[in-house]
Amino acid sequence: MPRSVPIEPPRRPLTDGIVTVRLRRESDLGAVEAASHDVETRRWLADAPMDAEARRTAMARVEQAWHSGSAAPSVIADTVTDEPVGLVNLQFRTDDVASIAYTVFPAHRRRGIAPRAVRLVTAWAFRDLALTRLLLEADEANTASLRVAEKCGFRRLGTRTSPTSDGTVPRGTALFVRTAA
Repeated sequence: MPRSVPIEPPRRPLTDGIVTVRLRRESDLGAVEAASHDVETRRWLADAPMDAEARRTAMARVEQAWHSGSAAPSVIADTVTDEPVGLVNLQFRTDDVASIAYTVFPAHRRRGIAPRAVRLVTAWAFRDLALTRLLLEADEANTASLRVAEKCGFRRLGTRTSPTSDGTVPRGTALFVRTAA
């Protein structure tokens, strides 16, 4: 269930001087599309890779997410070059609870980008959106994502195991929470 009101984007992009979290732009879509086909990205995300139709409707879907109160999809950009280096998204469950998801594009991994972006969005969500709780889910085998959760002050709640439809070994999903200070 989304928020009962549209989500107001930050007045200015969120930045720590290294990364900037900002609204998505049409010019970001090439990088977003390329990353959606990356093997490592595909390993952790259930979303289908971006095809021509998804690219054509991408900006309308982003605007609708903000307006409907369902999500706050943003780009993580290099502060100096403004080059898109990843994505971060809040997905609202209620007016005061959301989950956070993120990905860093292949050429920019292992530089501490995800924790920086998660910290920026977390601070904004608690301060400006009056969230009381942020949830984070990560595949148990995704050690990089598990480290991001821990570095950003999320507390592990446990693990959920989901059955698979193809008979393979079920994958565990680590569940994390962070509450407003």
